Amino acid sequence: MDAEAPRTHTRTAYTDADGGRWCEVYVDTYRLRSGSETARHRIRVGGGRTGVVVVARCGVDVLLVRQWRPAIGRWAWELPRGFGETDPASDALRELAEETGLTGSTATVLTYLDVDSGLLESEVAVVEVLVRKDAPLRPGWAGDGEIAQARWWSPHDIATAIRAGELRDGFTLAALGASHATRH
Repeated sequence: MDAEAPRTHTRTAYTDADGGRWCEVYVDTYRLRSGSETARHRIRVGGGRTGVVVVARCGVDVLLVRQWRPAIGRWAWELPRGFGETDPASDALRELAEETGLTGSTATVLTYLDVDSGLLESEVAVVEVLVRKDAPLRPGWAGDGEIAQARWWSPHDIATAIRAGELRDGFTLAALGASHATRH
């Protein structure tokens, strides 16, 4: 295995108004095997804590939420997700409740993702949460109202939306793939 390129310098390019609680951007300089140096950006979100993406299940159906994503300038269907605050299982239950009003019965960490290994430093835990389908969905009921809609999707609905390019969020696609791999 190749040795890691040694980091020779790090410069903070940006820290949010909360002192880096939500976002920090760094510029790291590395010395390559050729001897030349290269600079790369690195983003730390959530203070470097492990984030969560929630695969809420009722039988084979999966819960997706719809929200406006300013970075891409459009509405997106995606799995609930958020910054870590305590541990991944507790964070997943909290995010699910904040975004949909649902209370999960169990939360199981399936795996961890590096969702953008070329830019994002923080890892994300994929957490499966079992939910009763008859529980009422109340998108954004306790949070800041960023969730416009929530609904249960069948595996067929998900596959159709992926093929049509309607479901394309990277966190969601990676977490669904990880969840599928651990179930089969």
